[in-house]
Amino acid sequence: MKLSELQTNESGIITRVQGIGAFRKRITEMGFVKGKKVKVIRNAPLKDPVEYNIMGYEVTLRRDEASMIEVITEEEALENENFIINGNFKGVFSEDKLRKKAAKQGNVILVALVGNPNSGKTTLFNHASNSREHVGNYSGVTVDAKTSVLYYRDYEIHITDLPGTYSLTAYSPEDLYVRKFISENHPDVIINVVDSSNLERNLYLTTQLIDMDIRSVMALNMYDELLARNHKFNYSSLAEMIGIPIVPTVGSRGTGVTDLFDKVIDIFNNREKTRRHIHINYGDDVEETIKRLRTKIKESSNQALLLNYSSRFLAIKMLENDKAAFDVLSTVIISPKYKNFAQKEKKRLELLFGEDSETIITDAKYGFIHGALKETYSGEFETTNTISYKIDKWITSKKLGFPIFLLFLWIMFEATFVIGNYPMDWIDMGVGSLSSFLSEIIPAGSFKHLLIDGIIGGVGGCNCISS
Repeated sequence: MKLSELQTNESGIITRVQGIGAFRKRITEMGFVKGKKVKVIRNAPLKDPVEYNIMGYEVTLRRDEASMIEVITEEEALENENFIINGNFKGVFSEDKLRKKAAKQGNVILVALVGNPNSGKTTLFNHASNSREHVGNYSGVTVDAKTSVLYYRDYEIHITDLPGTYSLTAYSPEDLYVRKFISENHPDVIINVVDSSNLERNLYLTTQLIDMDIRSVMALNMYDELLARNHKFNYSSLAEMIGIPIVPTVGSRGTGVTDLFDKVIDIFNNREKTRRHIHINYGDDVEETIKRLRTKIKESSNQALLLNYSSRFLAIKMLENDKAAFDVLSTVIISPKYKNFAQKEKKRLELLFGEDSETIITDAKYGFIHGALKETYSGEFETTNTISYKIDKWITSKKLGFPIFLLFLWIMFEATFVIGNYPMDWIDMGVGSLSSFLSEIIPAGSFKHLLIDGIIGGVGGCNCISS
């Protein structure tokens, strides 16, 4: 249950703390961490805020903040252990046992897989969960979220495979779905699956996860392909630079999957030293604009919004003229002045740089990515040596593309009408032999006429028509 659901003088043990960024950091620093006992002291006259006792001191939380904290009460623990039957009390529960019960309930980790289409995300999901989800080579193979449960190291890990997306900007239903899922379902850890053979493009999505201030680990997938090209990548240095632990994986073979989920558990328990929150530097002018927009959001909006969304992420999306961001803000901000303010800031940047604000933000992100890879990666980013690239080069060329297309049409025609004649003849022979055999053993009558001339003859007739 939620901490906000506890009544005055009721107690519970914390099992999970949700939320993102500054809120999560502040709430844990106040002592609201897994395994701690918390008691409701009193409610304000309007039931908000609420005063709690934790670790020997009193602290006040707004009710919407308390709703981000999950607890287990003694009554819930007793019910789970069958100490309460049909409402009748049948035993007692020591505080030590209650803490152990809370710890067990708190060992559930919600994990979401986020990555570009064709990054090997679903393959990794299949291996980790022993599933057989469809894997394809086109955008949007995953049209909805698929969830499975992995039991590992005394943890129950709920893994959700989200649709493949190139960004978290609301350009497509997949983009919006992933963004809403992260904001509304509060996964404990994001596994950002990155294709090792296309780092520059894949890391663009990573920069947006950084803006969202989400706890994440990077699965550097298809790492064998990077090694096969004799490229060198100091991923440990990149991990320190961006504050996200990186684990090389080969999803198709399951290589690195165990190490990946070890990192997930470490991040969940706040034991991962690499993990820290950074800000992508967009330049002094853009950063100043982001700062002003963040201030306006914090002043104007209901603070409950900032439990689910990073104010920095929303400010950047406002500069990118992201409709979904404005829709979210409009649900908690009554005054339309913030839109006018955002448009003025946007126009000021566009006049200063001579480009639209979306391009300014995108260029800054790719500039950050290029600089980071320049220091950590040696080798060409182009994929001209891959088999798929060589095949594409031939079949999509100006001179050979159309002849190859005609060749495939001819092969299909031959396979259907020439090679297909052989099985057609075999079917005709089989139908004729069956008809002769049944004519000899079935006595004359309407049934024989129906079976041989109607049913079997009809099958043969259909075969003749199709041939």
